[in-house]
Amino acid sequence: MERMSTATSRRERRTPAPRSLADELRGWDDDALACLLARRPDLAVPPPADLTGLAARAGGRAGVLHALNRLDTAEVQVLEVLAALPEPVAEAEVSRRWGADATGPLGVLRALALVWGPADGLRLVRAARDLVGPHPAGLGPPLADALGRRSPQRLADLLDDLGLPATGDPETALRRLTGHLGDPDVVAALLARAPDDARAVLDRLTWDTPVGSVDRADRAIRAATAASPVEWLLATGLLSGADPGHVVLPREIGLVLRGGVVHRRPEPGPPPLRTQVRPASHARGTAVAAAAEAVRRVAALGEAWGETPPPVLRSGGLGVRELRRTAQALGVTDAAAAVLVEVACAAGLVADDGETDPRWAPTPAFDDWLATTTGARWATLAGAWLTTTRTPHLVGTRDGRNAPRTALGPDLDRPSAPVVRAGLLAELAAAVRHGPEAPDPASVRQRLDWFRPRLASAARDALLDAAVEEAELLGVTGAGVLAPHAMALLGTAPPAPGAAEDRVHPDPDAAATALDEALPEPVDRFLLQADLTAVVPGTPDPALAAELDLLADVESRGGATVYRFTATSLRRALDAGYDAADVLTVLRARAATPVPQPLEYLVTETARRHGRLRVGAAGCYLRADDETLLAELLTDTRAAPLLLRRLAPTVLVSPLPPETLLERLRSLGLGPAAETPDGEVVAVRPRSHRAPRRRPDAPRLQVPGAASLAGVVRLLRAADELVTVPRDGDEEDERGEDRDRGGSGAPVTPRPADEPVPAGDPVRTLAVLRAAAAGRITVRIGYAGPDGAVTPVVVEPLTVEGGRVSVLEGGRVRALSIHRIAGVVALPEVPPSLG
Repeated sequence: MERMSTATSRRERRTPAPRSLADELRGWDDDALACLLARRPDLAVPPPADLTGLAARAGGRAGVLHALNRLDTAEVQVLEVLAALPEPVAEAEVSRRWGADATGPLGVLRALALVWGPADGLRLVRAARDLVGPHPAGLGPPLADALGRRSPQRLADLLDDLGLPATGDPETALRRLTGHLGDPDVVAALLARAPDDARAVLDRLTWDTPVGSVDRADRAIRAATAASPVEWLLATGLLSGADPGHVVLPREIGLVLRGGVVHRRPEPGPPPLRTQVRPASHARGTAVAAAAEAVRRVAALGEAWGETPPPVLRSGGLGVRELRRTAQALGVTDAAAAVLVEVACAAGLVADDGETDPRWAPTPAFDDWLATTTGARWATLAGAWLTTTRTPHLVGTRDGRNAPRTALGPDLDRPSAPVVRAGLLAELAAAVRHGPEAPDPASVRQRLDWFRPRLASAARDALLDAAVEEAELLGVTGAGVLAPHAMALLGTAPPAPGAAEDRVHPDPDAAATALDEALPEPVDRFLLQADLTAVVPGTPDPALAAELDLLADVESRGGATVYRFTATSLRRALDAGYDAADVLTVLRARAATPVPQPLEYLVTETARRHGRLRVGAAGCYLRADDETLLAELLTDTRAAPLLLRRLAPTVLVSPLPPETLLERLRSLGLGPAAETPDGEVVAVRPRSHRAPRRRPDAPRLQVPGAASLAGVVRLLRAADELVTVPRDGDEEDERGEDRDRGGSGAPVTPRPADEPVPAGDPVRTLAVLRAAAAGRITVRIGYAGPDGAVTPVVVEPLTVEGGRVSVLEGGRVRALSIHRIAGVVALPEVPPSLG
């Protein structure tokens, strides 16, 4: 026991540095692995086979791209420093080249598995280096690459011009040149004797772009015969030819010209948020009014589409004319109507009815929505707006085929839309913590650019501008200030600026309660005036609003709503089954003032004329007790399109449908009423069309919970224990028991070369082959021959590229197709990174 403790202590003192990302992940504790999976959920869905598979997925191009897009400016700058410096590099050197302490950003990059290695030997994952591009932070290629394009003779000429010892070996010449020109003192000495304007040429290539246009940039030039500043720079190696038409500033030279730092200035923190103070009551009142109005307009939208559903375009959207007609009905602009339509659809309140001739119509969820409070209805709309990927501001613009984009069309989805809205709300929430302050839009844009610099673009700026306008329209903000009910929608923990979680998870119950408490008490009375109008001094309750919508037309809205009574509006109530007595009863019950005589006369006269003509279905028929009325109608030239003919002194018939005949007669100023076959007047209420319930959206990638992540980590550990083997030099006791396998003490038995190789995950197989090639380590593979039989082969991978792996087998080099490698197994001498 004492001997085992001594051996274990000796191993701990000489813990080797990780040789791959997989090797590093094995050294992480469970909390660090769970944190990685939480911040990069694409790595956990579906769970990888083991830690080697996790490392392969973490270093994959798609996953790395997603992780890079979520980095802030400080982290991107430090990552560019790593990409610009030769590997491995120490943390202290990274901080020096960045110009600030890089400990924090490096910690984030390491936690995201973008950087691995010890503090004095950091390495960037290969995909991240590729995605940064060949010119990290605007620096050119390394001297070795820039000068390596020159012929051996031109390298020899450059050695001679710089006064360096000559050599016939191009590789030696290149090493001498890169070491010499990479010395800041040498570059300073060369610049001190440079011709006029040479420094100006270098200054233009130092910060903006390292590439410049020059004719015949690859021509042979000697320093003694250089005829221009550019030729002298080429002759001395301070510039190099990139191709026949361009020169490039080598990276080491650029670093010297930049003063030894990679970036013009480090940006360790975001710019300050500039705000303007707004009157609290004004901001709150504006937002509450806008929220209530948005709810009313969406309700009106559903009612209008229920009565007259607009058709669905072949492309799947809403026609321009239908959108304009909807905007006029709602009393808003076309752009605002597009927002309301898209939000209603995102909330599942309207949808394509799925018929042979499809139309847009309310869903059953719309009826459920109408039955809730104003606050609950608004919370549904605002929550849908926050999370939808739809971008209404693009309606009316043209796509790549020069076709106009339409509301509800297929070309309005942008995955970054909810991310931009979440960033805007985070800034709005940060501003109101100090009072009713509205952030400056330009300041918000600058901060969003800092938090997600790789996503900065004109398209994102347009998304931000649209989100600001949509927030005002929907009552999320008032006068640019985040409303209290919108703050409640964000939950007890509003998103912090630049938070790792880009999406908002709304709390609709809290938002509904906050808005309902802020709304004024609805009124159930109105004031009748002699000019045939009614004034509702506030927000009408649902019952009063329904009655007034049936009896009158809205004339104006604001702090008070003005309704106007007309013969047409009263006829609408009569068609719904009211008579004069019913209408007057409603007016007297709801009015806070007596019914004016002109209004009472209008009601009685409209009711008297209503129903004098009766329309029924018998082609259809038209009857009246007054024979003179029918005779006048038959002789009226305006009624000729109705194709009326007399069946009896009091009965006419028409081939038109009853609905059409009713509409045409009303357009002539008559007041016909529909009747049943037994002569009773039909109460005609518009039939409201309904679409089936909206299909749920495609599920988005969700961040697994803490319990799920812990389970994934346990599975990774268990799977890894099955394949992990000791390093060269790990100590074993006389029985061959390994003490470096997590304390398991399981014996390690070398597998014979002819033992079958189990089939493995192709991603993991590729990662193992690459790591083995990098470490020049022997592995055992299962290789499928032409007949499909899998043969175990012991090989040493050399290179992996183009779908093939070059291996050393039995002293000769072979090229094997990777798709034929069924699996790979590490031999006992293979490090844990390959197990």
